[in-house]
Amino acid sequence: MATASNYSEALCASEIDYDIDLHSIDIVDLEFKDGTLYLIAEEKAKQEFSKLNEPRCTILRNKKNKVLILVKGEKKAAFEEMSKDEIQKNAPRTQFIIQCYKETIPTGLVVAISVKTEKKIYTMSCKDKKLHFKEGEPPQKIQDKEKDVLFYEEGVKGQDRRRFRSVLYPEFYLASKEEKKNFKLILKKGCQDKEGSADFIVQPCQKKE
Repeated sequence: MATASNYSEALCASEIDYDIDLHSIDIVDLEFKDGTLYLIAEEKAKQEFSKLNEPRCTILRNKKNKVLILVKGEKKAAFEEMSKDEIQKNAPRTQFIIQCYKETIPTGLVVAISVKTEKKIYTMSCKDKKLHFKEGEPPQKIQDKEKDVLFYEEGVKGQDRRRFRSVLYPEFYLASKEEKKNFKLILKKGCQDKEGSADFIVQPCQKKE
């Protein structure tokens, strides 16, 4: 067993990784070996997610100000030019519900995105890196196998914009893609481009008068 002086010397060593959150692990023993202090921890807890607070009703626009809408009769979404009246007329397919989740080990603002139709509710999924909407509400609790419906909602520095990064595939973001003058919602690797395709304007739904 190491002495107190050895522990003090080791804790000042440059090899300590300050990116580790020591509050998120349980230390069960200490070992001093070859001039290095080793923290012996219990097996890392599995990351789990549970619903947090009430969901937000939002209107999502791309950087060209086009409105996201669930395509009628299909499990995909596209961006269209719409007035306020047209957004209301096409509701609830223009109203995207953002549900926040609490993590076992906090790493960011985690959300699931869903949308209602006249009869059903669909949740956005990026399973196998293919973006689609699957029938059903976001689960109350989520573990590894269901992380395909989760995204990190992130701010854009210096802009009033948001980005949505996949929890399951951290290099991939929601983005808008232009095809033959039409814009569709896709999952895209990376978020840096001149068009700002991964940048979204997030607005609260307009209350009915």
